[in-house]
Amino acid sequence: MKFNYNILFISLMIVAVMSCDDDDNGGDAPAVVENDRTEQQVIDRDTLLNYLNTHYYNSTEINALENPTVDDLVFSTLSEGETVPSDATLLSSVVETKTTTYKDVNYEYYILKINQGSGASSPVFSDKVRVNYSGSLQDGTTFDSSSSPVNFDLVYVVAGWNRVMPEFNAASSFESNSDGTVGFSGYGMGAMFLPSGLGYYADPKPSIPSYSNLIFKFELIQTEVNDHDGDYVSSYLEDINGDFDLFNDDTDGDLTPDFADTDDDGDGTNTANEVEVTKYTNASLAVLKNEIKEVSLNDNQFFTAIKEKNDGTYYANLITLVDTNGNGIPNYLDATESKTQMVN
Repeated sequence: MKFNYNILFISLMIVAVMSCDDDDNGGDAPAVVENDRTEQQVIDRDTLLNYLNTHYYNSTEINALENPTVDDLVFSTLSEGETVPSDATLLSSVVETKTTTYKDVNYEYYILKINQGSGASSPVFSDKVRVNYSGSLQDGTTFDSSSSPVNFDLVYVVAGWNRVMPEFNAASSFESNSDGTVGFSGYGMGAMFLPSGLGYYADPKPSIPSYSNLIFKFELIQTEVNDHDGDYVSSYLEDINGDFDLFNDDTDGDLTPDFADTDDDGDGTNTANEVEVTKYTNASLAVLKNEIKEVSLNDNQFFTAIKEKNDGTYYANLITLVDTNGNGIPNYLDATESKTQMVN
């Protein structure tokens, strides 16, 4: 069995947190009139805060576990007049409040950190992740869950996920069990509480009504940097305007976003041929990691993820974003660069 460094991915599985086709709405079901996002965010925020002030989790039990799971984490309702049990903790007293801008609206969402995760890797908003998870509504209805680890591309999940996952680290170690399964230790674990605007908003899904706030419990097991178009430029670097949305970055205006475009500037030369690639290979993963650590990187350089070849050796690529004409725009985004070279 072959493993990539810090990650093992099987085929992409499409489940509830993934973007769904229009068919999920029931075919000819009437469209929902979309509320004003700013006004809906105020409603969602109040509803979420009320939930956090009236629910607690089994903190003593969770803290006693070395690697707590999604199933171990239990949220309970605090009845009127009831005090929080001594072995539990009110959610509002421990969640972290985060803010983000999405579709020109400022959103507030909340994170419960059980374990930060002790692995070296932490995803960015456009990465692949492998997780265990459970999704529910505020009334406790579970609309989806995993029975074993599943894989997500954070580009194609609801917006709340690609904001929350980077707050955690993946597992620090894994081992193969005799039954063929893989066990992980030191993974990031917690829960996110999302307003509908960072979820499905007005678009209903099976078991998820329109304008539903969403709660996800999760274990972040593994992560890997994405390069969707295989052009040696990691997908997160193709978010030119820095808004965590790869679909609105289209340098050459050809209606194909840069992260899926093999010729970002439309100059007729593939992006992969407009960057400098230096390969690092070693039969020892530990030696390769040390070699990479010793490299002093310039601002225009980065390493791709370490991967394992079929022959058992390991490799990583040092990518240099070349700027031939020195105008501050790397060649792969600068159509004028190729014209300059032709003139010269």
